[in-house]
Amino acid sequence: MKIIRLLVLIYGLTLSCNQKETSTENKNIDTILEIGGDFSIMKKMEEFGGVYKVNNQVNQGFQIFKDNGYTWARLRIFHSPNMEGPVCNNLKYTVELAKKAKYFGFKILLNFHYSDTWADPGKQFIPAAWENLPFEILTDSVFNYTKSIVEAMEKEDVLPEMVQIGNEINNGMIWPQGKLWLDDGVANWDNLSILINAGIRGVKEAKNGKDIPILIHAATGGNLEESDNFYKNIIQRGAEFDVIGLSYYPWWHGTFEQLEENLSFLTENYKQDLVLVETAYYANGFYPEPANWVLDVQPFPPTEQGQFDFMVKLADILKKYQKMKAVYYWKPDGLDIPESKVHFNGRSLFDKNGNALNGISAWKPE
Repeated sequence: MKIIRLLVLIYGLTLSCNQKETSTENKNIDTILEIGGDFSIMKKMEEFGGVYKVNNQVNQGFQIFKDNGYTWARLRIFHSPNMEGPVCNNLKYTVELAKKAKYFGFKILLNFHYSDTWADPGKQFIPAAWENLPFEILTDSVFNYTKSIVEAMEKEDVLPEMVQIGNEINNGMIWPQGKLWLDDGVANWDNLSILINAGIRGVKEAKNGKDIPILIHAATGGNLEESDNFYKNIIQRGAEFDVIGLSYYPWWHGTFEQLEENLSFLTENYKQDLVLVETAYYANGFYPEPANWVLDVQPFPPTEQGQFDFMVKLADILKKYQKMKAVYYWKPDGLDIPESKVHFNGRSLFDKNGNALNGISAWKPE
């Protein structure tokens, strides 16, 4: 009996060691990331005569990104934009841009803003067409609008491969009805979740839409507590989606260490895949000064080399997490064309002369 007990003990210790080794190996797996960019402004740049170059040699913008490993095009859509400056992403514009992206072999991530203009954590303006609607009718409008856009894109042979319901909606969407944090400090989870679910149903009930993966996007890349609170609450209220999408800009969202804490927690506690759906870094010498909503976090100098180094370091971090499937650079296609009324903010992967910066190759697969 002593011999049997000893053998059982040895077997148990061996099994335990093997399990620990497997767990460690899983944490260190080098995930293959899909690479994407938010190319929502490229068509506008080209309409105003912008050209994209590599070492002063002109090429198609999508071809340059394709040559550097990019395979996904994130395209935003506004409800009824005024078409001035960057607020130009109506259905016609988006379909034409999607056709070009598809021609170059890109998959489409369609990003519903549910607004006539920019939607982000600080503003989620309701479309003018939906103002003062009773909440039940507003919910139907979200469903019908979402369904109609997806079906219009299907009809034009540019059905998106993934759909994002709302943009950076950790403070809600379609304000005031879908605003999360009310003036009395109470969280309006029910209304927000109803609107999110209406958008999801719109995708799933559209023609050929039932198998399209759904992404829900929060600007909480460096905030574990806010990420957990947001996703936990909408899931509890029936939101069924496939991908957790995060934004991460260090001057707004914190350090690499805070990002990793968040990714580790979400990986261990949520079944959804992860995507870093927005990130960028300055290359022109400018960097935001610390302020009320700006953190004193600058991992690299805001130079061409610093931008490249930021992107390499970020990708190295993301690859450590098996559920992290993709990373998207925000507005990598920006050009300095004043007459377009599109601000050149120094975070593009092209310089003021339209030449590609070193950062465009930072995520290129080896």
